Amino acid sequence: MNAWPVRAAVAWMILLLMASSISISFAQENVLTLDQIVETAIHKNPGITISQQEVEASRARVTQATSAYYPQVSAVTGYNRLNQWNTNVFTQMDFRGQYDYYQMGVSVSQYLYDFGQTSGKVDSSRYSLSASEKGVVKTIADTVRDTKKIYYEVLKRQNLVKVSQESIRIQEEHLNQAKAFYQAGIRPKIDVTKSETEYASSRLNLIRAEFALQASRYDLETLLGGPPVSGPYALADVAIQTTAEMMEVETLIREAGDRRPEIAVIKDLIKATQALLKSSEAVHWPSITANAAGSLENNEFPLQDYWQMGVNISWPLFTGFRIQGKIAEFRAEIDKLTARLKQAELQVLNEVSVAYLGLNASIEAIVTSEQAVKQAQENMDLADGRYRNGVGNAIEYSDAELALTQAKSNLVLTAYQYHQQVAELDHAVGR
Repeated sequence: MNAWPVRAAVAWMILLLMASSISISFAQENVLTLDQIVETAIHKNPGITISQQEVEASRARVTQATSAYYPQVSAVTGYNRLNQWNTNVFTQMDFRGQYDYYQMGVSVSQYLYDFGQTSGKVDSSRYSLSASEKGVVKTIADTVRDTKKIYYEVLKRQNLVKVSQESIRIQEEHLNQAKAFYQAGIRPKIDVTKSETEYASSRLNLIRAEFALQASRYDLETLLGGPPVSGPYALADVAIQTTAEMMEVETLIREAGDRRPEIAVIKDLIKATQALLKSSEAVHWPSITANAAGSLENNEFPLQDYWQMGVNISWPLFTGFRIQGKIAEFRAEIDKLTARLKQAELQVLNEVSVAYLGLNASIEAIVTSEQAVKQAQENMDLADGRYRNGVGNAIEYSDAELALTQAKSNLVLTAYQYHQQVAELDHAVGR
């Protein structure tokens, strides 16, 4: 039996299956909304993961600080082989003695009171934990803002590609028309040459637009920590908006002062440093600790028991001005953080004000751009009609097409700039 027909049939089946799987993968392109992209960024962005691990480290430091409140227990056991020279008291002769020594023991110490040294360190670690938790909120807010802006940037680039493709289509139609008129002896050769030049220029603009689109998609995937899904995907477009519910800028500034995590972080850092200052000032006073220890030890069995218990008071009388240096350091740090707080409040005021003005400007720009597109389209229709009827010329047509393309591009830019400004204002307010 000839095996070639069977092998050929199997090969064809494999090819058909591969073709069908490829067609299914293209047909099942995922269309992702802004909410889905933002959710992906929150879960996969490496910066958020770093901030979350900083919180875990701060929580561990709280555990370390509060450990001073609990008993400190240690155990020791050991065996030693001792070799030493001794003198006989009667003969006054030296001799070497060797013997074993065994030891087992447990010691316990308990903090009682230290005038705020320990409590200050614990409070500082807790405020630092609170600051790191608010730092995660800030990182998430920054990531959401950046994700929204690059999402709209991708959509903007997609629509600019469409504008370039439409421009090429118009230029191609005009080029074919110019060639037909030239061959019929109606138009000069320069019309064809100019149309070819404009067509080549439109092709170059399309190449640049496609490159910018792909670069913006890479920027988005970098922010997301990788592609949002496996396989091809597209971003859901949004409608052009010209209105927005706007509050007074003063109201937005007050809201930002209450909501922005940067301000809350600095306030917690000030409290943490004040707690360290309190702890350092308390070093001037004694620390009181209770302790107990017990052990079994001897150079032979059975071992003999030893134990002790008591209260220790430790009072540093002079430390070479180390304590004074620490106090001065923390006071300077508090003054620095207070200045940073004022700086952050002024920065928030600036960001809210600029974002508010930018959003209003983008709304007005959309209205103006829509009117410009309408007028450019009317002018293009007139120029096209005049050229077809032999009244207009190639320069008039080219100028009208260029103006229409520019107007459409401006509308795309202003439309997505509006959405980016909304994201910027939301971030500035702390939403």
